[in-house]
Amino acid sequence: MNSRQRLDVMLMMQKNKLMELTPDKWGLLVYLNEHDAVDLSTIKRFMNDIAKSRLVLAEDNLAVAEKLLETGLSNRTVIHKSYYSMYHAARSAVYVQMQLDVTRHRSLVDKFKKLLLRNFGDETLAKQMNKWRSMRIKCDYDLGVEVAEDMCGYAISDAVRIVDTCKSLVEGF
Repeated sequence: MNSRQRLDVMLMMQKNKLMELTPDKWGLLVYLNEHDAVDLSTIKRFMNDIAKSRLVLAEDNLAVAEKLLETGLSNRTVIHKSYYSMYHAARSAVYVQMQLDVTRHRSLVDKFKKLLLRNFGDETLAKQMNKWRSMRIKCDYDLGVEVAEDMCGYAISDAVRIVDTCKSLVEGF
């Protein structure tokens, strides 16, 4: 996907009212579907499109983090991009699986934890994401924080695991 296509997707997402979906609205849609008033498969397809566009953002951030690590440029930015890869991936999975569009970082980690526990009985990835959320804040705002190259490798590795897990959750919707 080129930069123009990404911009078009982002603009489309900003105008999409399905982004405002909540569990109670989802329940209403399910009820209306059961009474042949709406076609839930079309709504699910639109929701999947939104989630997949967020996964593209996640993969883009991950690719930038990997490239930065490879070239040895900015370890702080590697942490930043790795975390945002996790953020966008988790946001996509929470959106389709829980019918919630969560933008606040700490709230997203909490919802992601609940989603992981519900589906896998394990919250490890949410704990890792929360660790990187805290580290991203330090990297962005604490000029004295040092980031070793091996830490960047761990951040990227965790981001890959989270993106892959979220892809399977989105595909399972």
